[in-house]
Amino acid sequence: MGNKGKKKSHRDRIFLSKKMKSIMKNFLFSRIILFALILLFQLALYLFFILWLSSYAHVLLGSNVLIVFIFMIILANSNGKNEFKIAWLVPVSIFPIFGVAMYLLYHTNGGGKRTKKRLLYLKEKTESYLPDKSIYSEKIEENAEIKGITNFLMNSDNFYPSYDSNVTYFKNGELFFEDFMAQLEKAKKFIFIEFFIIDLDESWEKIVSVLERRVADGVEVRVLYDAIGSVTASSKFYVDYLKSKGIDAQIFLPLFPVFSTQQNNRDHRKIVIIDGHVGYTGGVNISNEYFNMEKRRFNYWKDNAIRIEGSAIRSFVIMFLQTWNISKKRDDNFKRYIESCDSANVAKNEGGVIIPYGDDAYNNQDLAENIYLYILDNAKKYVYITTPYVLIDNQLSETLIFAAHRGVEVSIIVPSVPDHFVTFCIGRVFIKKLIDNGVKVYEYKKGFIHAKTFVSDDKIATIGSVNLDYRSLYHHFECGALLYNKPCIKDIKNDFEEMIQNDCKEFTQKSYKKFPWFNRMIGRILKVFAPLM
Repeated sequence: MGNKGKKKSHRDRIFLSKKMKSIMKNFLFSRIILFALILLFQLALYLFFILWLSSYAHVLLGSNVLIVFIFMIILANSNGKNEFKIAWLVPVSIFPIFGVAMYLLYHTNGGGKRTKKRLLYLKEKTESYLPDKSIYSEKIEENAEIKGITNFLMNSDNFYPSYDSNVTYFKNGELFFEDFMAQLEKAKKFIFIEFFIIDLDESWEKIVSVLERRVADGVEVRVLYDAIGSVTASSKFYVDYLKSKGIDAQIFLPLFPVFSTQQNNRDHRKIVIIDGHVGYTGGVNISNEYFNMEKRRFNYWKDNAIRIEGSAIRSFVIMFLQTWNISKKRDDNFKRYIESCDSANVAKNEGGVIIPYGDDAYNNQDLAENIYLYILDNAKKYVYITTPYVLIDNQLSETLIFAAHRGVEVSIIVPSVPDHFVTFCIGRVFIKKLIDNGVKVYEYKKGFIHAKTFVSDDKIATIGSVNLDYRSLYHHFECGALLYNKPCIKDIKNDFEEMIQNDCKEFTQKSYKKFPWFNRMIGRILKVFAPLM
C-alpha cells in the first residue's frame, strides 16, 4: 500500500508539473501575443505610410513626435525613480503606439489597486494588537547607535525591535533543513509556512509527511506559496490535494491569462512560524537544489537562513497573516496568533537586538533598500555582501562606491555561473562600474550562491529574501531581519571569510574583459531595461 501511495504521488507530481507548465505557457504567450499584435500594428502602420501614403509621411512623423513629447511630460511629472522612466522612454521613442500601449498595460493594475486597499486595511487591523511604542523608548536609547534605523522601521510600517530573542545562523540549506524538520516535529499549536518556491520533489514530500502527522495531532497547518515561483503546485487540484491531508493551502495572487496585472508583484518571502515561539527566514526556498539533494542544476547551492526564538516572531506572524488574508473575504482571529508570540521558550537571553521587517510593492517606502543604504552609510571598517544578482539603481550604486572611497572595505560575493542568462549579463555591467571604483567583487566558484546578506563592523547584519535587484527592492513582497550585537553576527562574518578563502576568485577588470564580447553587448544594450525585468 505504501508503494502504491508513492507511485500515485509520483504520477500526481508529473501530472501537475505538465499541467502547470501548460498553464504558465498559456499565460506568458497570451501576453506575448498581445504585445506582438500591438507591435505588428505599429509596423504595419509604418509600412502603410511608406508604400501608399509617402506624401503624408510627415503626418505620421509629426504625430509620433507629439505622442513622445506628451509621454515625456507625463513621465517627468510622475512619481518614481528616473531609471524606470528612462526604461520606458526607449520603446516609446522608437514605437510610440506600441510603447504607450505597453506602458498602459503595465500600469493599469486594477488587481494591484485592490490588493493595496486590502493590504492597507489588514495593516490597520493588525496594528491594534501591537504594544504602545512608548514602552520601547528606554531600550532604544540604550542602543543609541541604531536609534535612527529602529525609529524608521517602527514608524514606517510598525516593525518593532525585540530585545529578548535569540538567533541561530545556518550557513547552508542542509543545516537549515535538518533543524527545520526537527522543529516541525515539535509543533503543538500551529505551523505557518510561506515561500516563493515550493517544488513538488523529495524535500517537499518529506515536509508534507511531517505536516500530516502534526495535523493528526491537532496542529493547525497553513501553507502559502507564490503562483509564479511555485508553478507546479499552483493549481486548484494541488490545493485540494493538500487540504485533503488537513493542510490549509493558498496560492498567492493566482494568474489569469492576459488579464493578470500583478505578475511583477510576487510573494518572494521565506517565512516559517511554529507555535509563535520559533521562526525561520533567509534565502532558502523549498526545493531539492536548496538542500543539495538529488539531481540539481549546479554543483553546489550556497544559501543561508536563521532560526529566531522569542517575541521577534510576532512581526513574522503579522506579515504572514496580512499576506494570507489578502485574498480572504473574512478576517482571521489575529489576536489568537499574535498574542502567542513571547519569549517563554527562550532559555537564556543572548542580548542584542533583532528587528524583523517586511517590504511590499504598495508601501511607497523602499524599506529594504533603505536598510541596505543605512548599513553602507554607517560602516566604518567593512561591509560584506552576498547576493545572486546585481541590478541596482543609481542611489545604491553610488552609496556602495562612496563607502569604498571613504576607506570602507566593501566586498560582494556573486555567482560565477548564471541561473538567468540575461540578468547575469546585465549584472556584469553593473559590477564593472563597482570594481572600477574600489568595490571588491568575488565570484563564487563552488556552485551557485543565492544568499542575501549584509554584515558590517562585527555588530550589524541583515539576512532575508531581498536580492540586489529591482524586483526585490521595488516590486515583490519581501522580508528579512536586522541584527545588532547578536552573537550570530560573528558566524555570518566567518562564513563570508571562509567563502572568500576557499570558494571564490576576485572578479577584476581583466575578468570582465574575458567575459564574452557577445554577453557584454547584451548586458550593455539591455541594461536600460533592468528596472522592468
